Amino acid sequence: MPFVVPAQVARTFAPATDRCRDASGMRARPECVVLGVAEGVTPSAKPPVRIFLGTEPAQYRAERVFVWSIERVRDPSRVYEIHLMKELAGFNRRRWLTGFTNYRFAIPHFAGGAGRAIWNDVDQAYLADPAELFDTEMGDHGFLAIAPGGRADSAVMLIDCARMAPVWTLEGARHRHKNALLAKALAVPGLRGDLAPEWHARDEEYVPGHSKLLHWTILHTQPWRPLPGLFVYQRNPVGRIWHELERSADAAGYSVFTATRPSAQYARRVRRLRAAPGSRGAPGVLAPLRDLATKAEARTVLDYGFATNENGLDLADLADLAIAVSHLDRAAASPAAPPSERFDGVACIAGLDFVPDEDVPWVVGEMFALARRFVFARLSERALTRTAPDGTRIESRPRARAWWREHFRAIAAHHPDLHWELVWAAPGTDVREPIHVHRAGCCLGDLPTVCVLADQRPEYASQAAALADALGWPYEIAETTDGPPPSWPDLVIAAGDGAARAARSIAEKTRGRARLVRLDGGTGGIGERFDAAIVPAYYRLPPHPQRIETATRLSRVTPEGLARASGHWPTLFGEAPRPRIVLLIGDPTAPFRLDAGAVRRLGEDVRTFAETAEGSVFAFTGPRLGEKATGALVTGLGEASHLHWWRPRSRDDDLYLAFLAGADAIVVSGESETMLADAVATGKPVYIYPPPERRSGLIRRIEEAVLARSQARPLNRRGTVRPQQGREYLCARLIERGIVHPPRDLNALHQTLIRLGVARFFGAALEPGWNGPPRHEAAEAAAKLRALLGLVAP
Repeated sequence: MPFVVPAQVARTFAPATDRCRDASGMRARPECVVLGVAEGVTPSAKPPVRIFLGTEPAQYRAERVFVWSIERVRDPSRVYEIHLMKELAGFNRRRWLTGFTNYRFAIPHFAGGAGRAIWNDVDQAYLADPAELFDTEMGDHGFLAIAPGGRADSAVMLIDCARMAPVWTLEGARHRHKNALLAKALAVPGLRGDLAPEWHARDEEYVPGHSKLLHWTILHTQPWRPLPGLFVYQRNPVGRIWHELERSADAAGYSVFTATRPSAQYARRVRRLRAAPGSRGAPGVLAPLRDLATKAEARTVLDYGFATNENGLDLADLADLAIAVSHLDRAAASPAAPPSERFDGVACIAGLDFVPDEDVPWVVGEMFALARRFVFARLSERALTRTAPDGTRIESRPRARAWWREHFRAIAAHHPDLHWELVWAAPGTDVREPIHVHRAGCCLGDLPTVCVLADQRPEYASQAAALADALGWPYEIAETTDGPPPSWPDLVIAAGDGAARAARSIAEKTRGRARLVRLDGGTGGIGERFDAAIVPAYYRLPPHPQRIETATRLSRVTPEGLARASGHWPTLFGEAPRPRIVLLIGDPTAPFRLDAGAVRRLGEDVRTFAETAEGSVFAFTGPRLGEKATGALVTGLGEASHLHWWRPRSRDDDLYLAFLAGADAIVVSGESETMLADAVATGKPVYIYPPPERRSGLIRRIEEAVLARSQARPLNRRGTVRPQQGREYLCARLIERGIVHPPRDLNALHQTLIRLGVARFFGAALEPGWNGPPRHEAAEAAAKLRALLGLVAP
């Protein structure tokens, strides 16, 4: 496992000199985003609301949501100026905890030493109009901030720039330590005033309907996961609020910058690109583009580029396919307006890597808006360089595959009828095959194909088949020992360690074209080797944007399957009296004890349960219960009951469904996760019988200790939760990498099923007429998976 340096250590030993960490370089001044007076609204006479936002490139999602939160609540008659304090030149960032720590003290300088200004960290969102804060009476104070425990918290401040200019100078902000600058201000009597706490609610301080600004302060619980290489993210109790804001921004198609209002960085970058045109695509890029155009039956393609018209797609590249190629150069000296017509395909084979982070969303959005069938983009994982005739070098900032996928997926959600492909090719090579391909969106031609890989354990095969059935696409089931499937699939569903290894082999052979989904709770490689995972919540794994959580394991039980099985076994229950109680007993699972004594008591209790209701019992056991425990069950149930011992590789799957179909009520031993999922999928009354628990063994106690430590929240000197480090970081990383597996919490599963109203604890008499709603999580999981992967059937 490669060691990842915790954030605090990385920041502490960061280089003291500025480095170009953004594709557009360091900035002399903050970028200003202006939210003007809404159309048709009489302008207010009040001054513009000035907000200085501390941010950094990794916080692009939080930055967008922050600005969007203001758009939702602002006064439409007023102007709002949001200054993005990001990658500013001249600052010594040694020992900064974030990439913007000291920028707040430069606000008086950038504000011209006059007027008011609000400082906000990027990990915040407004729930009320910031103009209310901006207009707050300040008296003789130089700045307002909360001070819990007597220590000033500068993450939200209202600043009188004239009063603070002599205290917080640009030179001091660039070179002095944050604590020293704060202490300098606090040493002046009365300079700090109290900020109303509703303007700075931190995490669990949030009060619905009262808090006006929410701050997600605990770095390793920030729901947008800005630095996954530095933290193993844990759950945030108010993370849902941030996700709701992002979903509303997505639904509105909101972007901070647009084609008509690009960033200042974009304008500077385009001017420089004109002097350094790019080279045309290598065969390693043109080959997959030709294949895509052929499959899409394209007749027109737009070559979308940046200073690449002279060296971009040539008519000869696609001429033999009878495809007409048009050009749009976004970096031309006199750029033409985007065409009014749409094209079968839009391809960007050079230049996208040089677009500043802030402008990627609208650039990608424009590409999608101009396409009828597909969008194609060539990208690089390494820095690219263009050299102007005078020797000036322009270098791109390499961005991860996941970064690009996230941006394209967000735009593609508004264009479900389009197919899109991203190709990564090594710069300067003439290889025929790209190093990686990502395909998503509407499939061209046929439905997506699926390959199901599962280890020998029945519960793995059942889950994988349940998901494949719910997706509704053609699929084939392959044993992990069978070798590669006869044709490469679009999607591979893997359950079990052996299946996971086979799936990764397929992904490598297809250079990323096949998408991988894991089902058995394996934690390693999510987002790197696997595109998604579907895991029950009671597995207690850390949250991940590519992990779909369910209440139970996926079940293959459906109304259609129950009806079909019932027809195959019409006389299964004979003349047995009703109600017919079906007892399902799984296999011994820690920490529950299923020895002969426990199983006999279970049988006796269920027999009494049925006799009280004047019914009959039919028992169905798992394959690993054992002969001794099975004999004890027969003794407990009595001679009048019926027992079936499940055997693999038989017709028992169909018989099992017939038992479920004919049951009037189902009793399930609590250790059987798969049987519980199947039982609640029937919509019949389900009773959970928790067997007695044994003392945890050493391995389980170690796993529990690692889990507890990974979720610990030690406090720092200010009394707030400190960023993840030390043992918390190590334990969390062990779980994330799959080296340590948290013990599954089956008690939590039981409580969840009862809370959802689909099951009850065994103990009370059978209640006639009670039943819970059928719970078919496979269909819900399939819908979420399609959205997550961007796979859409034609």
